[in-house]
Amino acid sequence: MSKMNEQLQNLYSNKWPLVTERVQDKAVSPAAQPLLIKVNEQYENARLKVIIFGQETDGWHEEFNSYQASVEQLMDRYYRYFNRLSEGGKKRQKRAFWGNKNFNFFAENLAPKKDVEFLWNNISKIGNNEARKGKPHKSIRVLEREYFNVIREEVEILKPDLIIFTTGKRDSYIRHIFGDKTSFAPLLYLQDGKPANETLNLIAEVSLEDFPAISAIRVEHPNRRTLDKALILKLIENCWNKKRSQ
Repeated sequence: MSKMNEQLQNLYSNKWPLVTERVQDKAVSPAAQPLLIKVNEQYENARLKVIIFGQETDGWHEEFNSYQASVEQLMDRYYRYFNRLSEGGKKRQKRAFWGNKNFNFFAENLAPKKDVEFLWNNISKIGNNEARKGKPHKSIRVLEREYFNVIREEVEILKPDLIIFTTGKRDSYIRHIFGDKTSFAPLLYLQDGKPANETLNLIAEVSLEDFPAISAIRVEHPNRRTLDKALILKLIENCWNKKRSQ
């Protein structure tokens, strides 16, 4: 097992039993599985690493409703889906996150392909069950934040150079994970050169206090996006190049 995957498995294994215990008490009814990352050798050895965040996992692997799957099994399911080795992964294009103006567009157009590798993550690691879609119910958000708050540690392990949050109006989630001092700055300007604060909801540069070397951008969710994808790409590249030159 690679070093990153070993660290991820240890992280998840220390947290997951607390979640299963809580769910089996029937205190909350989330999706059947959390989103547990597993990387390949190409990502671990890449010179440049990018993580693209979506919002949440609706009904992720709902067939495991007993919560008895092992962490290793859950990581393998992520790996197979992400790398299109499973039936679900082969059909993932139906979801807006993977469309030609979001994950696939960034993966195909950001930086030299030989230099950069991408990962998928979600700002909510545990979503609603199949009966309810969208923003996780408050009880599920509490469950994750109290018992499975792992994203900051994932970032420490995965060491991305760039994070793209395609999460839209979930800035409070980002702040909860990365700290109250996380800030959002406009990337669009008025003709007189002043920052256009009213455009923050469209695209923003995110400063992560404890990860100053990481370039981070937040854009609208792909289903709500109004900015041209070429403009978004250019703004991301500008921020990333500025950070890399510091």
